[in-house]
Amino acid sequence: MENREETAPEQNPPEPTGLSTLPASVKEEWKSLALKAGVAVVIVLGVFLYRDHKQSSENQASRMLGEARNVPALQAIITQYPGSPAARLALLQTAKALYDSGDYMAASASYAKFATQYPKHPLVAVAQLGQIACTEATGQIPEALAAYSTFLKEQPDTFLTPSALFGKARCLEQMQKPGEARAVYEDFLTANPNSLWKNDVEENLRQLDRDSRRSNAKR
Repeated sequence: MENREETAPEQNPPEPTGLSTLPASVKEEWKSLALKAGVAVVIVLGVFLYRDHKQSSENQASRMLGEARNVPALQAIITQYPGSPAARLALLQTAKALYDSGDYMAASASYAKFATQYPKHPLVAVAQLGQIACTEATGQIPEALAAYSTFLKEQPDTFLTPSALFGKARCLEQMQKPGEARAVYEDFLTANPNSLWKNDVEENLRQLDRDSRRSNAKR
């Protein structure tokens, strides 16, 4: 007579204490809730990991921005960390670096890109003023004068106001309107007698006087 080994029946994992006494429908609901809770834990964990990765990336981008010394280094930040706070500032600094190097067309394009992509950024006015400075630097003086005047109407009292006023005065000087340029400087001094720009403005007024004397001497 053959001896047959009996296979032990497969057993389900034990149910939590007290669950066995519940109706079948309640048991299934409990198991469903447990499954959903497990999924929720995975989602929450994923969110935290994403935030940690994002924070780590932003920290790295900020470090790179602090170390950037040229346009290629700034553009690397823009490429590797698009949309990050550091990338936005890198775009603005790229425009300034291009302006300082004399590449006014490329600088203007970078300023315009910043203003278009980040219209609500706290520094968007810097980009707008930068574009106007590029217009002035490329010899489009009447256009720059009009743009400075519009900027001053829209931004009448900001930290950029002195730069816009002096840009307007420069344009007036180049358009052979020294009297109007002088009025811009004098109005600024009257409104801001203790300004940090006072010495610069007074020097510009003295330069206007020197230019006027030279012009009269040639007549």
